[in-house]
Amino acid sequence: MANGIAEAIVTNPTTHDARIASRFNGPPNSGNGGYAVGLIAKHFDGAVEVTLKRPIPLETNMMVVTEGRSAALFHDGSEIASARAATLDVALPEAVSFQEAAAARAEFAGYKAHPVPDCFVCGTHRHCGDGMCLFSGRLADGVVASSWVPNEEFGDADGHVVPEFVGAALDCPGAWAFIDKYGIEDLVVLGRMTFEQFAPVHAGGRYSVVGWALGRDGRKLHCGTAVFDVEGNVCAAAKHTWLQLTK
Repeated sequence: MANGIAEAIVTNPTTHDARIASRFNGPPNSGNGGYAVGLIAKHFDGAVEVTLKRPIPLETNMMVVTEGRSAALFHDGSEIASARAATLDVALPEAVSFQEAAAARAEFAGYKAHPVPDCFVCGTHRHCGDGMCLFSGRLADGVVASSWVPNEEFGDADGHVVPEFVGAALDCPGAWAFIDKYGIEDLVVLGRMTFEQFAPVHAGGRYSVVGWALGRDGRKLHCGTAVFDVEGNVCAAAKHTWLQLTK
């Protein structure tokens, strides 16, 4: 972020089992990108940059291997994603109130046309309780928002939403921001996310998730996302690069 945040340090350089249930998909037959980012980021303190290199297997045993200030997600000897300690450098927009974000849901473009309607985070074929139902509607040119009340099941023993679901919440709203800005109709997939969490997100609490377009470079699309609490404090934020898949 602009105020300069200390780089992350891997706290436990070792091997961790990882598995993503089929429920937590993004594109068909692949894990949600933000969920996978959170799965890796929970082994870091502070910001982490995660680069996704292959579709993310579902219902399959994987490993997160941490070493020094880096990590990687492996499946059957193949590197699915790599990660490194980073600094999150993104300027945040003004906080959006829960009421504003709830009203914006009515403008969600995915109600009319959705490239991945079964997506765990934003899919219109998922009902709340099964999916996250983050339906990010237009606030301004290239800026979208959705209200979010995290399910109790997303929390740990202390009621704090675990990083996998915080990362997932920060995923799709960014895509809908540049879909709004640039009128993208092709399928887009997350390529890289720099993620940092600053405060706990409480299961059952009320939050606003905001996404905003940052630019494009050919098939690469750039955006930011953030989770705000009802006092307007930022709880987590991310900067993304997505890839547009041409038909």
